[in-house]
Amino acid sequence: MPAPAIERYVKKLPALIVVLCCALAIALFTTWRALHLAEQQQARARLQLESNALAQQIETHFKHQTDSLIRLARRWPLHHAQRDLWNSDTEQLLRDYNSFQAIEWLDRHYRMQWIEPFKGNEAVAGFIYQPSHPNYPVILEAKASGQPHLSNSFQLAQGGLGLVYYIPQYLANGEFDGFLLGIFRVEVLLNDLINILPSNHLNLRFMENNQVLFSAGAAELQAADWSVSSQVSLGGNSNFRLTIYPTRHLLNDATTQLPMVVTTAGSLIALLLCSSLWLAFRGAQRSRQLSYSNRQLHAEISRRQETEETLKHNQARLKLINDMTDHSHDALFIIGLRPMEVVYLNRTCWQGLGYSEQELRALIQVAPSEVMPDAIKWLIELRSMLHQQGNAIFQKRVVHHDGHTVPLEVSVRHLRRMGRDYLICVGRNNSAQLQMAAHLQQLSHQDGLTGLFNRRYFDKTLISEWRRLRREQIPLGLLMLDVDYFKRFNDELGHQAGDDALQQLATALNSCLMREGDCVCRYGGEEFAVILPGADGDRCLQAARRVHDAVAKLGIRHPHTSVESGLFTVSIGAASLVPAPEWSPHDLIRQADLALYRAKTEGRNRSKLGDANTTM
Repeated sequence: MPAPAIERYVKKLPALIVVLCCALAIALFTTWRALHLAEQQQARARLQLESNALAQQIETHFKHQTDSLIRLARRWPLHHAQRDLWNSDTEQLLRDYNSFQAIEWLDRHYRMQWIEPFKGNEAVAGFIYQPSHPNYPVILEAKASGQPHLSNSFQLAQGGLGLVYYIPQYLANGEFDGFLLGIFRVEVLLNDLINILPSNHLNLRFMENNQVLFSAGAAELQAADWSVSSQVSLGGNSNFRLTIYPTRHLLNDATTQLPMVVTTAGSLIALLLCSSLWLAFRGAQRSRQLSYSNRQLHAEISRRQETEETLKHNQARLKLINDMTDHSHDALFIIGLRPMEVVYLNRTCWQGLGYSEQELRALIQVAPSEVMPDAIKWLIELRSMLHQQGNAIFQKRVVHHDGHTVPLEVSVRHLRRMGRDYLICVGRNNSAQLQMAAHLQQLSHQDGLTGLFNRRYFDKTLISEWRRLRREQIPLGLLMLDVDYFKRFNDELGHQAGDDALQQLATALNSCLMREGDCVCRYGGEEFAVILPGADGDRCLQAARRVHDAVAKLGIRHPHTSVESGLFTVSIGAASLVPAPEWSPHDLIRQADLALYRAKTEGRNRSKLGDANTTM
């Protein structure tokens, strides 16, 4: 800068410093004012929170009293005819709560029939509510809704302002039987409600529709012209409001020295700044020597800023990846090997099992078998993947926090990074697929017309039960059923009638099963089979008689039958064998089939028990 320009700048420097000081003073005052208003707003917000809390406590304390009165009212259907027991319960309630002026019973004609205590309440004995009474609409509303309701304040016949809590009463048969009334004197009730509150430093008013019902705290405690209000709902009546005025104690607690400290510190800073301007000017001559260093510094700052931007970009990408994995429907977890540890869990892992992330990590570290019952064995299988260097899919079951198990299809991929092995695992809840497979398996064993088990299931179950009962040396019973003259029935009435009859027969057969393990199968066409594990010959015949009775109760008319009743009937062949090495399930079927043939040849609509000798 040329010398003449420097001299002109020096002459203008005092004026520039004065202008700067004025600007700083205005800024400091503005800051002080903003901080002061913020503290006032904080005091208002704090008082509002305290008002809301006090209103909540008042509602809760009053609810305790009305809940006790409601519990007393619920015993009305049992105790209204037992006056001594009812009086005992009422007196106990009056001893527990001092807020009640009286407890009364108003009959279905709105006549006062009963009051406790009578002393001090003689004025309302025999009182009848008239439509002109201020609480008459409240009575009608409580009766119509069937719910308790609290009235507004009104002049009690006993004297003074009061509130009434009306509870509709019903007998055991649901008949309306009047009201149970809880009478509160306003001054006593509000004293009881307000005195429980830690409000010794508050100046408050309890109001109903802009009318002051109760006040606490002296007027001289009021330290500001503003107040806060909170709605109070008592017994379903929301016409009450709690208004609180700030006190000097509250304002002192909410006021700090921050505005003054900021103003003082700002003044000192402004003074130092003005002084620094002069010193900075004097140091301008030295700036030339520092310019080169400054350029170097700016270059370094630019480089660091670029580095920070790159770091922020990478962090944003990492956060995006974490957010995407956290919102995935699949559970993603990464297991590090040597040493083995859970490196990463996405949100689905712990939320799907009902844990927090910390809880699940701690549980896996201490007791992994509580999360996955075969966790130890699975970890051994995972270690073997390290040598195979491949991928695998496992079907596992994990345990939810509430105890139920969740099927999980886990896809595992091996990955090696920076000299360490990792297993990336993706788990998917495949309960729907497993249920579908189970449903398809069930359909493969079910007869489409009758809903009974089909021939495939019969063959499989008969062999399974034979092997099981052979180990236990318990007999296995079998019934073979055939519908009598079913072809004639179909030819005369049509196949639709035949299908309907077979469906009704299937329902009747299912109703005859008496023990767990018994099962009915459609053997083919109009033939059915009943497997009876543990049944000897007598039990087989008993089961056959139940079948005949059930089929007879169907009452299906058969147009072409030789059976005397003229109804749809069945013939039954029964057989029972204790499985032995020299016999097979086919011997049991053959014995029952021969017995069925005898039942047909001897007149049908009957049962025959097979002879074990026929299987030899």
